[in-house]
Amino acid sequence: MARQKARAESHDLHQGIDRREERRKEDGTRKALSLTYREALEEHISLSDLAPATLSKYRNSLTTTFKAYADRPLVDLTPDVCRALHKTRSEVSPARADQDFRVLRLTWNTARELHLSPEGEAILPPNPVPLALNKRRAAGRSKAQWNNVPRRQSIIPEARLPDWFAALEAIRQETATTGAARRFCDLLEALAVTGLRRNELARLEWSAVDLAMGTLTIPAALGKNHRALIRPITRHLEAILKRREAERPLFPDSRLIWPGRFADSRPLNDPRDVLATVAAKTGLTVLAHDLRRVYASAAVLCDVPQLATKRLLNHLTGAAEVTEGYQILSLEALRIYAQKIEDRILGNVDPAPGGSDRLLLGMLEEMGEAEKRRLIFDLAARRMERAA
Repeated sequence: MARQKARAESHDLHQGIDRREERRKEDGTRKALSLTYREALEEHISLSDLAPATLSKYRNSLTTTFKAYADRPLVDLTPDVCRALHKTRSEVSPARADQDFRVLRLTWNTARELHLSPEGEAILPPNPVPLALNKRRAAGRSKAQWNNVPRRQSIIPEARLPDWFAALEAIRQETATTGAARRFCDLLEALAVTGLRRNELARLEWSAVDLAMGTLTIPAALGKNHRALIRPITRHLEAILKRREAERPLFPDSRLIWPGRFADSRPLNDPRDVLATVAAKTGLTVLAHDLRRVYASAAVLCDVPQLATKRLLNHLTGAAEVTEGYQILSLEALRIYAQKIEDRILGNVDPAPGGSDRLLLGMLEEMGEAEKRRLIFDLAARRMERAA
């Protein structure tokens, strides 16, 4: 039998047929068609530069939306199956359903590009997500199946900002408040006056703070866009950081500015309890991420250039317009804009009776004579501007 097989392969070679090449093609096709969704997703992740929180969302879909198909061949996710899974998941969370199927769409495209025949042709069939959910008149459907959940618009109205800050101060002053809750109050207040993402601040270490230079450095590893950001420390943010610094000896084993509940190396994780208490006191239901909208809205009201706002919010710049590549913002220019936004947010805020006076006196005690004179000149110039 072996001799017969050898003679047959020798004959095929003379005819220009390479059985070994055919077997390699068959193996490649078999491997591509047996690729599971979990394997394909990990392939896509290995080629992407994703933040830890994004990776967690991607993998979470394997235990929710695609739980029954996570370890089945990717090709089992046909358009009909996708349509049914999307509908089922939409009944629980329309936004998460759309998100998970966008990830599937990306993963399928990546797998289709990676697993090719020797001739360079795609082995996997066309992406089922567009076939299942996009608007396709030829398929007899008149509208798309995507939920298209609108973006959150939650924000603290400017007139209610004093109430929100006062609620944080009230929580800090309550005797029953835990140390972690007080740190959460400081973190939320810092988020409001910086517009940064929660993880960018909550995971920040003291090595990123330079009070002498007045700078705060967000490492590339913490930024959603994987780019480091050096931003100015404004006056109120400095007061918060100094309050945190005063408690630093209580956490000798932590390098974090906002240590976690157990005062170890873990950062503060979830401020929902504090936000729920604030909501009960004020009727304002907001999430930590909503504070970015507060900051961005204040920037608009202050006529801060969009490029400066994007830099302060740690959004990517230079990608949308060629012009942005020629506009260079110095740290001092950002400091002026950041202070302007902070002043707008805190303009009518008095966190507690006499709170602003105590804060101002504390800051004056720490200032040198030259700083005090500059402050007096700045205040006088602003008063003259308002009078004019």
